[in-house]
Amino acid sequence: MSENNSINQVEKITGVTKRNIRFYEKEGLLAPKRNDENGYRVYDANDIWRIKVIKMLRMLDMPLEEIKSILEEEQLLGEAVVRQQAELERKAKELHAAISFCEKLKGAELETLDVEECLMDIERTGPEGFFMEWVEDYKRVVAANQDMDFTFVPDTAITNEREFTDALFQYANQENVDLVITKESMYPEFTINGVEYVAERNYSYMSRIPVAVVSCHRKDREIKGEGIEKPRKNLQWFLHNWGFVIFGVVLYMVLVVPIVVREGMFLEGVLILLSLLSVYGAMFYRQKLLHFNDKTK
Repeated sequence: MSENNSINQVEKITGVTKRNIRFYEKEGLLAPKRNDENGYRVYDANDIWRIKVIKMLRMLDMPLEEIKSILEEEQLLGEAVVRQQAELERKAKELHAAISFCEKLKGAELETLDVEECLMDIERTGPEGFFMEWVEDYKRVVAANQDMDFTFVPDTAITNEREFTDALFQYANQENVDLVITKESMYPEFTINGVEYVAERNYSYMSRIPVAVVSCHRKDREIKGEGIEKPRKNLQWFLHNWGFVIFGVVLYMVLVVPIVVREGMFLEGVLILLSLLSVYGAMFYRQKLLHFNDKTK
């Protein structure tokens, strides 16, 4: 590549218009040299690289001020991209809410439209509305705590500490994670990618045959969720794990209790509740025991 490219050549190389290239120079993002003979701008390999970087970051809708600070090494690229991602996610929520509201307005007549009600509806269902905010926070909490617990089925029955250690290392090799044993025992402690865990061996039955299952739990049980208040994220994680039980109890209260009260079937109602809780307890235990995943990657 020539070190003295004309603006026409740069336009062909980068796909950026001459008008935008001149605008970037005006904004201080470029400083091409001048040809001593005719005074025309000439662009070297570094100028072309800068134009391509600008093009890439503009495709992420990053403001020119941010791009300039990156090029001048006033901030790291990664830091700026994290902020831009958050801004794009915020805009995406706004666009989603706007698209949803457009659906509601289809077929509406301006003369009969209740504007005040529409404005209130946007505030209720928009990106700042409680429901969408709760859902977004819930998704963030679940994603941040994916590594809280995980299980796997080893190849052996694990009858001693050495077999337990071997089983953990085998899992690490299969999942391609960095596992370090910090305490060798039948309740070993270890780290995966710097996160501390403790493991235990349980047994489940498959076709009446006992099968060892290794359950691993993060030692730091604090619920993670950056920027989310502690009571809120704790409640969301609780609902994530126990929501199906709560749903079952509520369903029982709505469907069964009225019949029990109306027919006077109190003993039957208690038996149904105990049976329901037993089934849910068994389901929950089995779900935790056989919770296969690769969330430590």
